[in-house]
Parts: sequence; C-alpha cells; structure tokens
Amino acid sequence: MKNKEHLVRTVFAVVSVLLVVGIVVLIFTFRAGKKEKTTEAGVVLIGSSDDNGWNESHYNGVKAACEKLSCTMHAEMNVPEEEEALREAVLRLTQEGCSVIFLTSYGYGGYADEIAEAFPEVAFYCISGDAEADNCMAYFARIYQARYLAGIAAGAATGSGVLGYVSAMPIPETIRSINAYCMGAQMANPGAKVLVKYTGSWDDKDAEEAAVKTLADAGADVMTFHEDRPYAIDLADEMGLYTTGYDYVTGDYSERFLTAAVFNWDMLYAKVLGDYLSGRGDYAHDYWLGLSDGAVSLYPYSALVSEETKKLIAAEEERLRTLRDVFSGEIYDNTGTIRCHTDERIGDEELFNSIDWYVEGVEIHE
Repeated sequence: MKNKEHLVRTVFAVVSVLLVVGIVVLIFTFRAGKKEKTTEAGVVLIGSSDDNGWNESHYNGVKAACEKLSCTMHAEMNVPEEEEALREAVLRLTQEGCSVIFLTSYGYGGYADEIAEAFPEVAFYCISGDAEADNCMAYFARIYQARYLAGIAAGAATGSGVLGYVSAMPIPETIRSINAYCMGAQMANPGAKVLVKYTGSWDDKDAEEAAVKTLADAGADVMTFHEDRPYAIDLADEMGLYTTGYDYVTGDYSERFLTAAVFNWDMLYAKVLGDYLSGRGDYAHDYWLGLSDGAVSLYPYSALVSEETKKLIAAEEERLRTLRDVFSGEIYDNTGTIRCHTDERIGDEELFNSIDWYVEGVEIHE
C-alpha cells in the first residue's frame, strides 16, 4: 500500500515538474519571439536633406530626436506645396508604418486638415498654424525673438541706416520676423529702416540674388534673408556687405557675417516627439517655444560686433527671457497707426496666424 502511494506521489511530482518546466519554456519561447514595437516617425520636406538650409536642419532635427528616443525615421523629400503631392507622400509614410508625421513647410498647412482627417490614426505636426483637425497640432519656434537680437547687431553695424531683407512671401511667419528685426535695429540705431524685397518663392537663387542687388542699390549695407537657402547672404558677403544669417549656418563667411538667428530643431523635435511617445501631447495646445526654452538662439558673434553691442544684446535677451516679449509696449505700424499700447502685449494668436502689418521703419520694395 505504501509502495503504491509512493509511486503515485512520485508520478504526481514528476508531472508537476514537467508542467512547470513546460510553462517556463513556453514563456521564454514567447518572449524570445516577441519584438519590441518601434515607433515609426515620418518627415515631409519641400527640398532635400542636404540643401545647407531649411530642409537639412529639419531632417537633422527629426533624425536626432528619433535616435535619442529610439524611433525609426522615414523621410519624403522634394514634396511641393501641393495637395496631391503631399497626400501621396503621407500615404507612402503610413504604408511604411509611420504613426506620427511632421509637415515641415508652411504651405503644407493649407492641406493638413483634409489629409489628417483621411488618416485619423496618425498624429500630424504642422509647421503652419492653419490646421485644426483633431489629430493635427502646430509647432514652431519663436525665431522672431532671435531675429530681434540679430537686428540689434545689424543696426549697430550699418553705416547707411538701411538694412536689406530678402524674404519669400508676406505671411505671418515672415512678417513677424521682419518687424522684430526692424525693432531690434532701431534699438541700436533709432533712425534705421528695413527694406524688404519679396521673391515669391522659398528657393529661387536667381530671384534672391537679384533682390540683394536691388536692395544694395537702394542703400542697404546689411543683408539678411528668410528663405530656405542662404543664397542672399552668400552673395551679399561676396559684395562686401554686412550680413546676419537665419535658421542654419553652414557657410564659411567673412567677419562681416555678424551673427545669425538660429533654431535648435534637435531640442524642439525631441520635445514634441517625446510628448507624443509618452502620451503628453495635447492637440488643444500648439508648440511655440522660444529663447527661454532653448529653442532659438544667436550664432556666435563676429569679431566686428563690439563689446558695447554685445552688452546691449545681452540686456535685451535677458528682458525677453524674464519680463516681456518683443511685441510688447508701444508699437506703431508704418502707417502711423498704434498697434500696441504701453501696458499691452500682442497675443500669440495674432502673431502666429494673422499679423499682416509692418512696424514703423519697414518699407516694402516693389
């Protein structure tokens, strides 16, 4: 009887052990075969990733964020600001598994709503503030703050009191930067004025170089630009003019290149993508980061920027970081109409989406 009971217990024990071993093996086999899901992030560029300008800076920014956050990046390049082309680019990205897509050119905003609604499971981030779809959020940096500071350097350097500004087209993004640049120049040189020549394109070398020559003939001895590539200041530097850069600096310039208003796209994309991954993204609130966030800054100064000018810029930068924005206090437009009173600040909604006027001192060169 005892032998029988012993045998039953032994069999039961062996079966139990085998069962446990089987379960363990099954678990480890399942885990070994399971792959961690990697987030696929897409970026749509109007140009190429090696253009030494706008598109390269965005490509590198998204790439750095993806590497930091262990995501896989997919890029669609040379996509024109046209609905069909943009929709096809987005479709290709979604077919590659992208669940988050960055639309990096202003003109994409006009089509972002319809495209975002067609891909409701994808999170879209658009450089323009036009989109209002539930799964689309705007993002940008307050580059106008750095433009204001660069304008101080330009205003201090000019001998003629005339600054040239080559820009793509009159939209809120460019207008607020033009205004800030002029206000900065007038901080250093109250009589300074900014002549603006629009080219009608983000990337047109011939038109941009022609604009530089036109503005120089009109008396401008400092030149800046708001285009995808630095054609304007490349030529201006060759012509012996002072220059200030924008967005991304790769050129080898003379000391007449005073400084530049630059973006920190690595930081901005890491913030936006990190919030998306953690579920902190809030489609009711757009991203618009500035000096105090580290999203924009000034490029290192040329030796031609005086210590006095550096001190003035440092004081104004501290004011912008801690007290008031560029567009605060008494501001008149170039028709003499007051746009902001002493104790007021122009709101972000107007600055981001609808500003269509120029401050006193700005002249549009037809």
